Amino acid sequence: MISKLRSKAKSKKGFTLVELIVVIVIILILAAVMVPSMLKYIDRANKANCKADAATILSQVQADYAASQASEQTEVTIDWTNTGEVIGGVTVKIGTTAASNNAVFTVGDKDGYSEITAFTYNNGKYTATWDGTAWTVTKNS
Repeated sequence: MISKLRSKAKSKKGFTLVELIVVIVIILILAAVMVPSMLKYIDRANKANCKADAATILSQVQADYAASQASEQTEVTIDWTNTGEVIGGVTVKIGTTAASNNAVFTVGDKDGYSEITAFTYNNGKYTATWDGTAWTVTKNS
């Protein structure tokens, strides 16, 4: 009986230290290759999130501005003072610089009508800018 246990103990096989080190090195190499690409995907997702937030806020600002212009007045009647209007937790102002978690828009004349001609949104990490035709998203320094 004891001899059977001894023979079983001697026949047990396991991983050597060298094999474990090789596996760990392979895992580290794979991680070193994956981390930069993952960071790029995260950056791209954060940019897309900033742009989506900005587009949502711009839609609300345009709706509010259009409602203020429904009376066909030639002047801007939307009354957003320097403190701004809060839309979805973001302070939106007319014609000042967008600070963190802040948005600004400018109003101009286009084809004889007064409308929003530019919009900027800053969420702290990224700034999304709409120039009336296209969006650009840049990382804040």
